[in-house]
Amino acid sequence: MATLLESYYSVTDSLGESAISFFNEGQFTSPPTKDWPLAHFGSALAIVGIYLGFVVIGSAVMQAHKTGYSKSLYGIRFAYNLLQMILCSYMAMEAIFIPYRQGYSLACNEFVRSEDAPLAKLLWLFYMSKILDFMDTFFIIMGKKWKQLSFLHVYHHTTIFLFYWLNVNLNYDGDIYLTIVLNGLIHAMMYTYYFVSLHTTEIWWKSFLTLGQMFQFCCMITQALYLVTSNCDQSPVRVTYLYCVYIITLLFLFAQFFVTSYTKKPKKHGKPHKE
Repeated sequence: MATLLESYYSVTDSLGESAISFFNEGQFTSPPTKDWPLAHFGSALAIVGIYLGFVVIGSAVMQAHKTGYSKSLYGIRFAYNLLQMILCSYMAMEAIFIPYRQGYSLACNEFVRSEDAPLAKLLWLFYMSKILDFMDTFFIIMGKKWKQLSFLHVYHHTTIFLFYWLNVNLNYDGDIYLTIVLNGLIHAMMYTYYFVSLHTTEIWWKSFLTLGQMFQFCCMITQALYLVTSNCDQSPVRVTYLYCVYIITLLFLFAQFFVTSYTKKPKKHGKPHKE
């Protein structure tokens, strides 16, 4: 067993190093975050594998059951949504106060490449929070909410976690603050919605959450485009390009979801998806 694990980490970490080297372009020395918990590619890939395995196997098992377990999981969902509201609000506020203390501008801020990087620990916490987000899928499957288990849902949860693995290893400071601010705020609103929806189904503002999600994507894309067109070399350039393309795919998918859920079927609003 130990030999298999060593072989697994040898192969996956080699792949991770290759990816980091490609996006690095020789700009950065060995990051101070590389040996932080779950920062190795082998660990991130294993977590994604477990998640996707649960999606497939858990869905098959629950489809064999006549009823879901939403009511029996009420206490866990109550605590989970409350925890997420607090955690996301904290990360958003920290991502505002840290840049303020550092004297950041809106874009092209100094990237500290040492252990003293102001945002590194916060970004790592943000990365860890994406593991906690996988619980959303657990509740969907256990509740047999099959319409919510969409391609958008699984694609987003899987890829955002892997993308922030790359950020932890390369893009852990500087302009990454905006992502944490925007995503933290929209998540705080999202989990407030989920918390309220435990007690009522009449929530008039749920369509505005999807609009808010699309607005944050537009802000992220605008920042990325500014960074690449202004020749700002503080953050890894290839990561910024990839980030821009990735956020565009999310904007397209969320816009498609909005049109399908709130325009074509005005009487049957779907649950807003999370970014």
